[in-house]
Amino acid sequence: MSAIASAPVRLVLFGGFFSRQGPFFGMRIDLNRPALLVPTICTLFVLSTIGCASLRKQKIVPDSIVSCRQMSREGVAAMELGQWECARELLVEAVRMSPTDIDARRHLAEVLWRQGELRDAVIHMEAAVRLDSRHAPTLVRSGEMLLGVGAVDRAMNRAEEAIALDSALAGAWALRGQVFRQQGNSERALADLQQALRFSPHEAEVLLATAEIQHSLGRHQRSLTTLHHLLDVYPPGEEPQRALWLEGLVYNALERRTDAVESLYAATLRGEPKAELFYQLAETQKAVGQPGAATNSLRQALALDAGHQASQILLAQLEGAIPSKRGSLLLR
Repeated sequence: MSAIASAPVRLVLFGGFFSRQGPFFGMRIDLNRPALLVPTICTLFVLSTIGCASLRKQKIVPDSIVSCRQMSREGVAAMELGQWECARELLVEAVRMSPTDIDARRHLAEVLWRQGELRDAVIHMEAAVRLDSRHAPTLVRSGEMLLGVGAVDRAMNRAEEAIALDSALAGAWALRGQVFRQQGNSERALADLQQALRFSPHEAEVLLATAEIQHSLGRHQRSLTTLHHLLDVYPPGEEPQRALWLEGLVYNALERRTDAVESLYAATLRGEPKAELFYQLAETQKAVGQPGAATNSLRQALALDAGHQASQILLAQLEGAIPSKRGSLLLR
């Protein structure tokens, strides 16, 4: 027998055809061993037909769903660019094409919420919940929206459903904490918010709500610790007004007046100016012996709200027009 005839032949299947070279699933057929040839070829035949069978089983996605998903993606892109009306038009059309598309419903709800159409937003988010009632983040967002429109009991139900599905979901605990807070149950609210922080310790809104409740309960040092944790989340100069304002109030409660002036003044440089904030800054400036600065702050308060009565009284006190006891005389 010649060398060519005696050499083992390796037969492999590639692209639906037998070939003399190249691996296929790591299998080799040796024609010099006929006892193995038939079962091996049968195995290869079965494997080669699996692809065809799987193709036959694949479902063709309807054009309406394809178009819905494309419009939904475009709508999200418009949201990210702040083009809310464009996003709304795209997402409304996406939902029209495929009313059962959960993502399109959720995104449309967010756009409507952003545009102030709260009840329509709730309707679409509730529709998303009905489409997938076991998706805990959707339950949480639905609960947040329900709480925002005053449906407190329904929001509580959503929070408890989400906790039952995923007890490690920070948003679910935070939602229930906010519901308890709205119901006036500060202790339960604080417990749930602190539980949320166990799972997501840097969540700014939860930290701020926790600090506010601690302050309202007279736990000023704990509130200050929470606030410092919150403020550390932000780069210098980007701290939110509400957090700095609360820090000033907490410092005042701890009788750290100089620190309070610093925090309240910083708060006036952030966000929209508010007459009450300038008034509280003026009170604190007066307490640390800065009557000139207090007068300037009060004038800023009255420039924002000429009818701010507390600022009128304090300014008159500083200018010597009325006795210094607060509230003893109102300006006419």
